[in-house]
Amino acid sequence: MKKKTEKIPKIKKKVLRPYSFKQDEEEESTDLPVFSENQGPPHKDQIELEDRGIILINHSISNNSMVQATRRLLVLHFNEQFQDDIQIILNSPGGDVDAGWAFIDMMKFVKNKIITIATGEVCSMAFSIFIAGDHRIMSPNASAMMHQFAWYKEGHYSDLVAGRKIEDMEHKKDIQHLITYSKYKTEAAVLKHLLKNYDHWLTPKEMKKHGLCDEIYKPKKKK
Repeated sequence: MKKKTEKIPKIKKKVLRPYSFKQDEEEESTDLPVFSENQGPPHKDQIELEDRGIILINHSISNNSMVQATRRLLVLHFNEQFQDDIQIILNSPGGDVDAGWAFIDMMKFVKNKIITIATGEVCSMAFSIFIAGDHRIMSPNASAMMHQFAWYKEGHYSDLVAGRKIEDMEHKKDIQHLITYSKYKTEAAVLKHLLKNYDHWLTPKEMKKHGLCDEIYKPKKKK
């Protein structure tokens, strides 16, 4: 009788693929939480403040960095038990106009009254967010800055022509925003007093003079 021989299983050879960064991205888990730009997960103190309706914006304005603040506005809006005012404390150099306008629209959507508080500096898009509050408060050492819309684009002639349209749209939005939230009610007055062709810095007293601030916070007196 012939002796039966055991079959040795064949070992499949591993095919080596050229290394690429895309490979790493594909292998990353999609179940991880996504946090704002340059930020880790919210600290428990931050979550406690936001539950009380206090939102801190102390970073540049971008679609990523504004995720947490936008989400909190919606949570407070749909929370029937939360009827207090929402306080947004700003200290920001500004940033992307699309992210800023989206947040301003969300401020106008929520049911609660929104108090904006300026500390440090509120510049460019952060300035626009600040003046959109229902009640605007500045700390005595805060500063504000507005300027005309700026955008640097390269490309073909048709690209530059198309880009000019968004520049005109943004300029008109800035003017209308200032007409709505300042004491000046015409485009000519806004261009004369506010929207200069340079960075226009303002003190809290000047902000109040132009109708861009409702209150300047007075520090409590020492005993």
